[in-house]
Amino acid sequence: MHFNLWRLARPGRGAFLLSHKPLGNKMNSDCCFDEGRRVPRRIKRVAIVSFTLMLLVAACVAALAYTVRSSSSSPNEADKDLPVLKIGVTDNDPYVYIDTTGDYAGIDIDIAREACKRVGIKPQFVDIDWNDRDRLLKNGDIDCLWCDYSPCYREDKYYWTEPYLTVTVSVAAKKTSGINSLAHLDGSKTIAVIAGSVSERRLLAGDLEISPDVQIKSYGSAELCKAALAKGYVDCWMADVQSLDRLVAQYPGVYRVFAGNVMTVDLGVAFDDSYEGEYVKNLDTALSDMDRDGTIEHIVDNYKAGATTGGQGAES
Repeated sequence: MHFNLWRLARPGRGAFLLSHKPLGNKMNSDCCFDEGRRVPRRIKRVAIVSFTLMLLVAACVAALAYTVRSSSSSPNEADKDLPVLKIGVTDNDPYVYIDTTGDYAGIDIDIAREACKRVGIKPQFVDIDWNDRDRLLKNGDIDCLWCDYSPCYREDKYYWTEPYLTVTVSVAAKKTSGINSLAHLDGSKTIAVIAGSVSERRLLAGDLEISPDVQIKSYGSAELCKAALAKGYVDCWMADVQSLDRLVAQYPGVYRVFAGNVMTVDLGVAFDDSYEGEYVKNLDTALSDMDRDGTIEHIVDNYKAGATTGGQGAES
């Protein structure tokens, strides 16, 4: 993989068992006894409501605990006094996902952790609705976006770090589709892409070696793209090669990548365009050092097809 760095200007019992004498076959309207169950209806209602509220509270507490656990990126007590960088991410395997231990993992997670360690800051990963990213960034709920995100077509929208990784975009289809090359993608074929991605923009612009007659279906996430491909709603899926290779590895004999290099896309870290802190400059230095000493390449190699499980795809 080629790593290209360049500079830009700028996510007892709950029920009450009452002992009483039978009152016949009719119901006592004063206490609302149900003869069959011998439990007052009013008490039943209170018990059910109380139990429901207890379940809701327990669920909220569990959800909060999970959020706090998954957002905490460093178990080291020595890091607790470090300044925190709130990083907006979304489920986007192999770049960002939750592993079997309930912690964040992925290419971007590992790169972010190492870069922040070198800078002397603590990364806090915040799971966000990707469609709400700009509002969260503007409001200061997060400091940056670090999740397979490219400055391509967005150079002036954010304050970017230097790109730290260049990914290759490819196309995959089912082996039974009969699609063997980009030349087979004519007006009768449908290709899935993520809405707003570089892939979508390039296809719509018609500047790729793909027929402008091909039908484009845009989905809100890579997971939806993958599901559409699996269900036969589309004929192929365009995404970065890491995601597609993992798809092929996860479903042996089902899919194959038939277009090895459609284009390349640079990835960067996006801050709000009004950002005036030192993090961008410091991260640039750390990421550049990580590129030179082979750290980034080593991290990417750890997530090659078959190295980990799970999968949501990529934004590219």
